Amino acid sequence: MCYNSSKPSGILTCQLQSKEHIMPSPTNKAQDNSIRENVYRVIRENITSLQLAPGTTVSTQELAAKLQVSRTPVREAFIRLQKEDLVEITPQKGTMVSHIDLTRAEKERFIRESLETAILPLFLQNCTELDLKELELLIEKQKACFAGLKPLEFIALDNQFHQRFFELAGQDLSWDVVASTNPHYNRLRVLTVQNAATFDGAVRQHEVMMDQIRRRDIDALRRELTDHVRKIIAEKNVLLQLYPDYFATAQQEMKL
Repeated sequence: MCYNSSKPSGILTCQLQSKEHIMPSPTNKAQDNSIRENVYRVIRENITSLQLAPGTTVSTQELAAKLQVSRTPVREAFIRLQKEDLVEITPQKGTMVSHIDLTRAEKERFIRESLETAILPLFLQNCTELDLKELELLIEKQKACFAGLKPLEFIALDNQFHQRFFELAGQDLSWDVVASTNPHYNRLRVLTVQNAATFDGAVRQHEVMMDQIRRRDIDALRRELTDHVRKIIAEKNVLLQLYPDYFATAQQEMKL
């Protein structure tokens, strides 16, 4: 299996972007809450997409400056992210992006697989021809990402593809659960699509799923989806060898 053994493109640089709706001096409570949520979301997305790499020390002051906010919402975001095991806050030392926890990633995979396979009957029941064309368009966009070597854009489209399953099943709340409880699993996804074969394989699996959806073959669809979700965990040993400094397991072994 051929992976690019260098660090994934863009991972080691912080690419936090100021948002027009993030203002440095809020004038009311609603604005203040909006700033807090946006700061949390932007930092979290940069961590889960590996724009902020595992093991990176992050500065409250630097991030506040990049986002054009005070340090308070950044500190509050760090506290929330610590509860998700995405950062480690050490007194006198500062804040560090946590390493990928494979045990937690497996638990997150279990949540996603359990919920997504459970909603398939409702999804197939409600899916219309117009919905099928929408899903097929997403796959075409995914192919373009593969051709253009844009793994992060592919991950976003992959999320949209699977999110539609939940929405069409009328189970958007279940998708919210999946999206909010997958940070370590998601970082594995970003690493796996650095491999061209895995990247292409994910797109091809979506095409297989589309055929099964059109045929309303729920048993085949359930099997394919299960394999699709589990493939990422199955490649953990390869990823550990290529990116040992990204994983909690490797860091623990180095200390022994």
